[in-house]
Amino acid sequence: MPKKTPTSPSRGPGTDVGRQMNRLRNQNENLKAQLMNTSLINELTKVMHSSTDPDRIVKTVLLGIQEIIEFDRVVLFEIDTREFCLKPKDWVGIDESSLADLTIPMGFEGGEITDAVFLNRHFLVDNPDPEADVFAERLDSKSYLVMPLISKMTRSCWDAKNCKKLSCPAHGSFNPYCWSIMGSGGDDASGLSENERRKRCIACPNFKAEGVFWMDRSVRKAKITSDHITTLSTILNQAGIIIENFRIFNALEIANDDLQDANKKLKVVNHDLRVAQSRINKDLEHARTIQQGLLPHDIEDTDEVSVGFKYIPAELVGGDYYDLFQIADGLFGIVVADVSGHGVASALIMSMVKVLLKTFADTKIGPQKTLERINRTFLSEIRTDNFVTVFYGVLDTGKNVLHYTSAGHCPALFFDKKSGAHSQVKADGLFLGVFPDMMLAESSFKYVPGRQRVILYTDGLTEAKNDAGDMFDLHRLEQAGLDTLALPPRKAMKRILDTQREFCGPNQEPADDITLLVIDI
Repeated sequence: MPKKTPTSPSRGPGTDVGRQMNRLRNQNENLKAQLMNTSLINELTKVMHSSTDPDRIVKTVLLGIQEIIEFDRVVLFEIDTREFCLKPKDWVGIDESSLADLTIPMGFEGGEITDAVFLNRHFLVDNPDPEADVFAERLDSKSYLVMPLISKMTRSCWDAKNCKKLSCPAHGSFNPYCWSIMGSGGDDASGLSENERRKRCIACPNFKAEGVFWMDRSVRKAKITSDHITTLSTILNQAGIIIENFRIFNALEIANDDLQDANKKLKVVNHDLRVAQSRINKDLEHARTIQQGLLPHDIEDTDEVSVGFKYIPAELVGGDYYDLFQIADGLFGIVVADVSGHGVASALIMSMVKVLLKTFADTKIGPQKTLERINRTFLSEIRTDNFVTVFYGVLDTGKNVLHYTSAGHCPALFFDKKSGAHSQVKADGLFLGVFPDMMLAESSFKYVPGRQRVILYTDGLTEAKNDAGDMFDLHRLEQAGLDTLALPPRKAMKRILDTQREFCGPNQEPADDITLLVIDI
């Protein structure tokens, strides 16, 4: 009889179901393991967030690596930028004596652990050569993993440095960790050796590598898997973010403390300044009172002379001076002076001018000689950077003549009130208090009583500006003088000042002292 060929047992439905169940069980176990890892990482992150300093964060990471990922020995190497090497900083599962005097150069010869820093990636080293590998030699490690600890990057290097070197490989790169990009390191990095480039990188403030972790399984012999590396990367990334956030927060707290201290000191300084300012204001008020006492408050009209006058200081005290005073019967001194600048110093010099003028004014000498005597006294007795412009005249009402001189002062305006004829009398000498020779000249003007008007002023009046930056100027003053010839001096003075204020606008404060005298003789 023919032999029957044996047949394979048929695959029934139960076999496929069993395999699917096994596959689902394996997937379920993997998911449970992943969930457990995620939960452990979450708890570890919470502990790191609650840490009060970076060292505690690092210690938490060390213990987490040992307990969660089950590495027996873990060492964190810190970067010694001065000696350009790695040194053990913290460790678990290893004797301190095993790490004594252990340093690893950060150059190319440092091996995978330094490459991990400068390539910003992990390295898994299996079966290292004891003659070439320090960890195989000193720690008898058969397989180990190295991974850098990188703190959070907040700005790219080219943005932080405002770098315009477009040829640098790091410029515009999507990789923010510029030290891990080959060829980066500065304008001339292309000519550097790798070790020189690394030295330059670790000196850069944008270098964010905190150190590098070394770990192995000296007791547990389980193989290091990609899942272990993924979990480890997640933990170290979280640690890097937390460390950088801690530094930022700590810097903000320090800055806030410094700011609060500065605010306290500022309050004290502000109080002292207010006290000092109050004293200064009182002193200025006293100075103003004294200065106002030096200026005439009321010049009475006589049959020979009628005057309208106004003084407007730019500050509490100023440097303008005016007066109309009697020298002798029928002789009157007329003066308008302007000390450069304004404020207390100018007011002091102004008071000296008044005292000297009243001292030297004499019937025996004219205006020119009087100013020359004052100038000599200034140069010999008063040392100052300020100068004084002066118009000084002596009015002789008996002879109907005005003798005058001008030491660098603004042009005086002479008007004939009947005909409207007018002229400018410009300075014929240099200002007072600077040069020994003022090059003054004395002039005389014969007038008809009752017909002559003289307008004297300081440059604060004509140089005042409106919102458009245009000055009131001499031409407008001259026209205002013509428009007010029919008015008595006091009303004419007021109308001229109103015209100037209308031109400058209501919001324009005087930038300089203003003095105006309108004199009818």
